[in-house]
Amino acid sequence: MTIFLDACSIIYWVEMAEPYYSRLTAYFHDLEQECGVAVVYAVSRLSILECLVKPLRDNDQALIKRYGQFFSSRDLKIIELSPAVIDRATQVRAYCSIKAPDAIQAASALSIKGPVRFVTNDKRFAVVPDLTVSLLPE
Repeated sequence: MTIFLDACSIIYWVEMAEPYYSRLTAYFHDLEQECGVAVVYAVSRLSILECLVKPLRDNDQALIKRYGQFFSSRDLKIIELSPAVIDRATQVRAYCSIKAPDAIQAASALSIKGPVRFVTNDKRFAVVPDLTVSLLPE
């Protein structure tokens, strides 16, 4: 089982933004228990851009370092923006009417072999065919 994190989930996790961080921690634990097998965490290469813009603008070196540690973790799979991912994102964008970055996130998750849970707090991802969306608890 792969748990795919969109950018908002990563931000909540890395920045330990409450109340979301506590909810996300409990949610990950529950998902891991539910799966009953080892889980792999994955993100899109696009998330690096999405997550680092604000810390770079703010020159927040401590936060930039935390993101660097997160994205360089050996336990994290980064889905590259391959031609196949971009082609799929183009189709998702055309037929589901979601923004281009969201289409890339969805296509990145859909490129993973095997069962994938797409973790987000954005309900709009539910319109993407074949994407198993797990909304963060409110």
